[in-house]
Amino acid sequence: MKVKSENIITLLENNKFLRNVFLLYGPNYGLVDLLYKKIINILSINLKDPFNVSKIDGNAFKDNPSTLSDNISTFGMSKDKRTVLLDLTHITLNKIIEDTILKTLKEKNDDYLLLIKASNLGSKNELVRFIEKLDNGVLIPCYEENTNEVKIQITKLFNQYKFKCHPDFVSTLSSKFNSDSSVNLMEIKKLEIFLIDNENITEEMIISLITDNKNINLNKIIQLCSSGKISEALFSYDKIYENSSTDINITRLFIKYFKVIEKILLAFENGYNISETINNMKPPIFFKDRPLLTFQCQLWSLKKVNLILKRLIEIELKCKLNIYPNKILLSQFILSTALMAKKSARI
Repeated sequence: MKVKSENIITLLENNKFLRNVFLLYGPNYGLVDLLYKKIINILSINLKDPFNVSKIDGNAFKDNPSTLSDNISTFGMSKDKRTVLLDLTHITLNKIIEDTILKTLKEKNDDYLLLIKASNLGSKNELVRFIEKLDNGVLIPCYEENTNEVKIQITKLFNQYKFKCHPDFVSTLSSKFNSDSSVNLMEIKKLEIFLIDNENITEEMIISLITDNKNINLNKIIQLCSSGKISEALFSYDKIYENSSTDINITRLFIKYFKVIEKILLAFENGYNISETINNMKPPIFFKDRPLLTFQCQLWSLKKVNLILKRLIEIELKCKLNIYPNKILLSQFILSTALMAKKSARI
C-alpha cells in the first residue's frame, strides 16, 4: 500500500490501518528522517528497550545480512511485538541486500514491526514494488519539498509577527530554501526566532539570514567530515555531486569552515572560553550548530587545521588546472580529513 508522506501521520494517529512493515524512501532525506522519528513516537517505540527493539545500521547489515532475520525471529520480553529499525540511508542498496530483505519478509510471520528508512529508490525497484503490494506493508515515498509549501510557511510567519514586505519578497525568499524538509524546518525556526528577537527588520536582513539552499547540502558534508563521520560524508558528497563547479564551491566552503574553527582555537589559546567565543562570533553561529562546533574544536588542533587549510589551497589550484579528476581529489580529501577527526575522537 502506498501512502502520501503528508497523510501517513494522520492515518497512524487515527488508527486507520494496522501494518507491520514500513518503508520510507526518496530524495527528500530530511523528510524521510522526520517521518521516521514521528512514526517511532506515534507507535510508542521505546528506543531504550534492547529487549524488544533492535536497531540495525546499514553498514552492519551489509557486513552481516543474516542480522535482519535473526532480530525479527527473536522473541520480545513482553507482549509487545518485536520491533526492528533498519537504517539504509547511508549505503547503496545492491542485489544481495534487496534479496536478503525480500527473503526475510516472505518467510517471516506478522509478529513483528519492521521500520525501514532508505535513500532514493526508483519506482521499479524490486523492494519498493514488493512492499507496495504486501498486504501488511506501507510504502511512503518522500519527494522534494514543494515550493508552495515553503511560501505558505513564510507567509504565516510574516502575518503572525506583522512583518510587511513587497509582494514578490516571499517568492524571492522561498527560492533560497532547500528541497530537503529538515533543512527548511531549521531555516523556518531560525526565521521565527529572528522575527521574535528583533525590531525594525528589513527585507535585506532576512535575505542575509537565510542560507542559500545549495550551500546547505555542502555544509552538511563539511560538518559530517570535520566530525569524523566518514561513510556519511562520502555518501552525501556522492549524492549531491553535479560537476566540477561543485568542487570549487565545496573547497571554498571547507576553507571558510576551518577558518572559523581556527579563529575559535586561537581565542582559546589566548585564554578565552570556547563556548563563550562561539556564542559571541560575528556573524553569529546558529544556536543549533553551536554544540557541534564546540565538539569539533575538541577534535582539531591549530596544527591540524593549518595542515587542512594548506591541503585545501592545493586542491583548489588542482581543480582549476584540471590536472586530476576533481571528484577523486575531493573524495580523497573528505576521506582523509574525516579519518583524522575520527582518530582524534578516540584519543
